[in-house]
Amino acid sequence: MRWLRADAAALCVAALAPAPLAAQALPPSPSLESLVVRLTAMSAVTGFEDAMADSLLALLPGSTRDRAGNVVLSRGSGEPVRVALCPMDEVGYVVGAVTPEGYLTLRRVGSTAVGPLYDQFLEGQRVTVFGRRGAVPGMVGVRSTHLTRGRPAGDDAPFALDHAYVDVGATSPGGVTTLGIEVLAPVTRAKAPQRYGAGGRLLAAPWAAQRAACAALLSAARGTTPAGGTAVVVFTARRHFNQDGAAFALWERADATAGQIVLLGNGAGEALGSGPVTTADSLNAGRSRRGVQLWSLPARFARTPVETVLLSDVRQLEYRLASWLGGAR
Repeated sequence: MRWLRADAAALCVAALAPAPLAAQALPPSPSLESLVVRLTAMSAVTGFEDAMADSLLALLPGSTRDRAGNVVLSRGSGEPVRVALCPMDEVGYVVGAVTPEGYLTLRRVGSTAVGPLYDQFLEGQRVTVFGRRGAVPGMVGVRSTHLTRGRPAGDDAPFALDHAYVDVGATSPGGVTTLGIEVLAPVTRAKAPQRYGAGGRLLAAPWAAQRAACAALLSAARGTTPAGGTAVVVFTARRHFNQDGAAFALWERADATAGQIVLLGNGAGEALGSGPVTTADSLNAGRSRRGVQLWSLPARFARTPVETVLLSDVRQLEYRLASWLGGAR
C-alpha cells in the first residue's frame, strides 16, 4: 500500500467513516494515545496471552475471561447483537533448547505468514525471555567478524532462525534454570514503542497496527453504552493459530448475524474499510457461513520491528467503533 501524507490519510479515512461521525470534530484523546503506547509495549506470543489478558481485564471493568482465554465484555440486551473482535497475540518465539554453554535456541510460534525477513530482524537484537521468575533480558548473537574474516562473502547464507543463539548471561544449563527459564518459555523482541514525526503523530513498534486497533477498541468500549441491542467486545487469543479464539467467541455468539461482526487489527496494512471477509473455515466454528467486516489500520513497514501507524487514524477508528457499538450504522 502506498503511504500517504498524514493530512491526506486522515481525509481518506474520514470519508470511509459513517455519516454521523463525519460531521463531528475529533477532539484530542491523550488517554487513547497512552493506551496505544501501553498495548504496543506488551508482549503476547500466540498461546501465551495470559499476562496481556490480565491487563485488559483490569483496564476494562466488567469484562471476564472465557474458556478459550478471550477477554469479553457484553453490554446491553436484545437484538441486534454487535460483536467486535481484536486479537491480543503476536507471532513470536519459544525456547527450543538450551546448549551446553548456556545459550538458548529458538522456535517460531504462530502460523501467520510473516515473510522471509521476519526472523532476520532478530540478528544482534535485544529480546525478552518470559521465565517462571519473570522477564529476563537477552541478546541474539551475531557471527564473529574475526572468525569469518577473509572468507568469500558468498559463502555465508543469510541469517535464519536456526542461526539464532540467545545469550541471557548464563554459562551452563544450570544457570539458565536458575534464571527460571525452561524449554517452551515465550520469547519476543524487547519492546520500546517510539513516537516520531511532527507532534509525535506517528508511532512505531512491532505489531503496531494490530495493538493500536485493540487500543481503539478498548477506549471505545470503556466509554460506550449501546442505545439499543447488545454490544460485545472480545479481545481474542491465538489469532495466529488458526483464529481459534475468535472462532470460539463467534460460536458462543451465534445470535450475531452477517454485518454485525467486526474483526480488527490484522496488522497487514490494509486500508481502513469494511469489506466482507468469508468465514467458512476458522471463524465459523463449524456453523453456517457468516460475513465478517474487516476494519484495519493503514500501516507502513508492516511486519517489521518499526511497523508504523498514524495516531490520527487510530482516533478515527476509535470514534467509528464507538458509534458502531452504540448503535449507529
